[in-house]
Parts: sequence; structure tokens; C-alpha cells
Amino acid sequence: MMTTQGYQLDVESFQMKDEMYYPLEWTCFGADDATRLLTWDAERDRIRIRFEQYAVFLGALEEHGLDEAGLHNAYPVVKLNSSRFTQFAAEHMATERINSERGTLGHYVIRTFEQEFHVLAYEDPSVEDLGKVGDVGVVVEVVDDDMI
Repeated sequence: MMTTQGYQLDVESFQMKDEMYYPLEWTCFGADDATRLLTWDAERDRIRIRFEQYAVFLGALEEHGLDEAGLHNAYPVVKLNSSRFTQFAAEHMATERINSERGTLGHYVIRTFEQEFHVLAYEDPSVEDLGKVGDVGVVVEVVDDDMI
């Protein structure tokens, strides 16, 4: 997701789970053509994006009084090593003192149609391909009438 340029995401669901390993989880519809997302095309992809247990969900920039203008990017998931948001988090959320033995926090941006979601995490998210929306796993077998 961090290397696929021009790919579009639309959020199906977002969960903040009370779970040990993957507390932040997005299930998204994805396509390289936005029309397939807007028309609910069965050929669009389903994708799960999960962040590890030490990740911090920051929401959208507007929720923190930061301007989001000009930050739109061509990739659906972007990792920033430093940003205005990481500086803001260090100053107001003490992120430089919490779990610092785990390494450096990365600022991840998940871009969807509606908005961009921001997460601070020590590890890259896991991305799982859930297949095509229209793929229900049912195999249709055509039987010749003469064989019955």
C-alpha cells in the first residue's frame, strides 16, 4: 500500500479493538479506478489494514486544530519519519517518553475518499488482501443434462 501510486481506498469499517496484538483495524474497499468504488462494483478489492498493539490512533488533523490542506498524496498509505503531527504529539502527548525502547515512532497516513486518518506506530501495518468483493467462494459447476 505504501508503494502503489494512484490506488483509492474507501472505508468499510474501522475498529479500535480491545485486543492484545492488533488494536487498530480498518477494512477497506480498494480499486485503481475510483468509479469502481462509487458504483459498488463487485470487482473492487477488500483489504484489511492492522496496526500493532503500541500504535496510537490520532484521528484526523482537524480534530487537533492542524490544517490538512496541501497534504493529499498519491499513495493510500504513507509513512512519515517526521512531520508537524509527530512534533505536535511529542509536545502535547509525551510520545518521546512512552515506549521509547521500542524504537522510533513513524507517522502513518491512511488516505480514503472521505479523509485521511493518522496513526503513530513503531511497526509498519500488516495489510491483508481479502479478495474481490464479488468473490463469495462459491464454485458453480455446470452439469450436462445428458449425464443426469
